[in-house]
Amino acid sequence: MGCWAVSAPSACEYTMNVAAVPASSRTGMLRAGLVMLSILAGFALLALFLRKAEGMVLAAIVAGIFTIVALPASRNAAWRGLAILQAHPRAAVAACAIGAVLLPIFLHNDGYWIHVLSIAMIFAIMAIGLNVHLGEIGLVNLGYAGLFAVGAYASTLLSQAGAPFWLATLFAMTVCWTTGGLLGFFSVRTSGDYFALVTLGFGLIVQQLIINLTWLTQGNNGITNIPAVSMLGHTSKMPIDLGIVRLVPETNFFYLCLVALCGSLVLARHYQKVWIGRMWTALRQDAIGVSCFGLDVPRFKILTVAFGSMFAGLAGSLFAHEIGFISPDDFTLLHSVEVLASVILGGIGNLFGVTVGAIILSVAPEKLRFLGDYRLLMYGAMLVVLLIYRPLGLLPDPRRRFESF
Repeated sequence: MGCWAVSAPSACEYTMNVAAVPASSRTGMLRAGLVMLSILAGFALLALFLRKAEGMVLAAIVAGIFTIVALPASRNAAWRGLAILQAHPRAAVAACAIGAVLLPIFLHNDGYWIHVLSIAMIFAIMAIGLNVHLGEIGLVNLGYAGLFAVGAYASTLLSQAGAPFWLATLFAMTVCWTTGGLLGFFSVRTSGDYFALVTLGFGLIVQQLIINLTWLTQGNNGITNIPAVSMLGHTSKMPIDLGIVRLVPETNFFYLCLVALCGSLVLARHYQKVWIGRMWTALRQDAIGVSCFGLDVPRFKILTVAFGSMFAGLAGSLFAHEIGFISPDDFTLLHSVEVLASVILGGIGNLFGVTVGAIILSVAPEKLRFLGDYRLLMYGAMLVVLLIYRPLGLLPDPRRRFESF
């Protein structure tokens, strides 16, 4: 990264017409260019990290933890780099889009890691939905895996009845919206720990219903042979032939998940920026004060819970068609906790942060499999170190920094 910091500004200064651009604008453009170059380099390093031998991976992890713990100067430099990234969101988004599109090529068509990243993006969509509950109105949902299960089974059952993928996905999102609305209706008078307990019970109820309604869900045996996604005569099991390069079949779902993730980010960000987002912030800070100004707080909470639940329907549909098999073991309390951890790790309230957190928590366990029984130990140590030195998450929401004072 140090090479980028030295070379990128120098190259830009020789190519720009410095006389025609104000100094402040020139500095902003240089920093934006540096952000884009750094992110693209990060995607290339990510591909190298995923494909590298296990010994090198362990060395990189140990070096990273040592840098954070033992070298305060390096740690502060890393946090300043994250602050620069947050100051240029458009450049960061553009670079992330380009890097994500090129990532399968960076991975040299490695079908396994392309599949893992597809699953990571599905969990990122779940994290975005949970962030609506936790990050926007401050409700801890421990039953989000239950909503995820509702979406997966709804999409699967409709697909097996002959419906196309897009219709099954819309159906799953609608069912999860309705289910989330009902959950919000019955828990609207609760908040904090009590809401968390209600959602915990909801998740356990959904799992037991899946196990016992064998005539519909096949119980513990699960549902197999879920149809592949087919659009315009091209199925997700077919390779992508671009002439210059031939991409493996797993790339189909990678790009489908990428489009779904980008759409989820755009939708959630839109609602953050309009008046609904401001009402979310006010409701999180002082629900009683908001009600004094005439807002129907219970109704608004119900609609917010329903909106956040809709993302679980999208993620569930993608998950079912990507794996091709679903069972109750895919929707346990542990999965709810993992999604919650990704929101906290990435930065509660920051959409880009929770996306990064979900991808890290999805990819890291797979990359650490070579450690065997010590995998979870290393995984836990990474989380503890990060949260000690970054308690608000990797990319904290600026609004929450203000609220903490």
